Amino acid sequence: MIRASYRKVRDYLDLPRVGDVPGRNIGLDALRGLAILLVVLGHSISNAVNLYQATTYNPLYYVSSFIYTFHMPLFFLVSGYVLFGKRIRISDRAIRLLLPFFAWIPFYWMVNRYVHHYPWPVKFLTTFKDTVLQPGAGLWFLPTLFLCSLLLIPVRHIEKRRGWLGELYLLAAFVAVNLIPYDRLGLAQVKYFFPFVAAGYLIAKHWSAIARIPEKITDEVLLGVSALFLLLFTVLYYYGRIYSLALPFSIHDLFNGPAAYVLRYSMAGLGIVSSVALIRSLKTSRARKAFAWLGLVTMDIYVAHGIMLQVTIGSGWVKVFVSVLTGIFLSLALSFLLLRRWWVSAEIFIGIKPDVKEETPEAHPPDRQE
Repeated sequence: MIRASYRKVRDYLDLPRVGDVPGRNIGLDALRGLAILLVVLGHSISNAVNLYQATTYNPLYYVSSFIYTFHMPLFFLVSGYVLFGKRIRISDRAIRLLLPFFAWIPFYWMVNRYVHHYPWPVKFLTTFKDTVLQPGAGLWFLPTLFLCSLLLIPVRHIEKRRGWLGELYLLAAFVAVNLIPYDRLGLAQVKYFFPFVAAGYLIAKHWSAIARIPEKITDEVLLGVSALFLLLFTVLYYYGRIYSLALPFSIHDLFNGPAAYVLRYSMAGLGIVSSVALIRSLKTSRARKAFAWLGLVTMDIYVAHGIMLQVTIGSGWVKVFVSVLTGIFLSLALSFLLLRRWWVSAEIFIGIKPDVKEETPEAHPPDRQE
């Protein structure tokens, strides 16, 4: 009875189903699902407590710092992996990423103006300008990923000449964008996050070699790296060496503070590997599929969860818990009950058409348990 009712709801709302699209891989979708959960959790914590006034002894501040060490680098790495081998069309990426970015600006402005009731007038044109120009404002992940995608366009053509030239180009692109003396229009984020996009691309490129590593050795390495990550984070946090929220962060910091620069990238990398270990450790297919399903609707959650977090009650951990629930379920309700019902709203606010599936990760999973 329950299953029959669920199938009716699923068919009526046209809910995506894990594994329906040939070539998708549950492990990679599960990583993306984990990433969006961490995004919502991180924003839920900042919605419950002022992190700029919180002390390091506050458990919420500890959890927030832990999440921000690696969750967005994980998102960018998965995106780079997915883009390997694809022909990147600027118009398609603009519809997918930039259209929702601009479409949601008025709604976030209304929340700041009429829900937060700021003590000063929040003018729409000022908000629009700041969202477009200022690093970290609005749905910044979307234009940042768009710019990173553009940097990947030449690599396919370069690799046709010599495969190893792709690695050389990615390094040159990273250095070149970091030398641009401008941090607006999302360039500040590109300077920091592009290496993770490039890393994901290269992992997909060399996956056949990586997959030949014996599974036992892979599991041991993942376990060791995860333990190292937890230990290092705890020690560095205790000594006040974790600055995961600091932006802009560019190659210039390598010369100003080489230790902090290397530490920042190293901790993000260790966190990403630990995320892979977590997904691989899920022994039941149901658990992996739950994360993978969220990986199919990351855009639905991402674009609206900031607004939905305002519908909360309580304080402290209670408010965090309620915020996570509202951020996920209300965003999905808005998407499947309204936005995805018409192709115009689906394309404008989510960047997709209802009958078009999300971009398919190529069949080189970072998780061989499938």
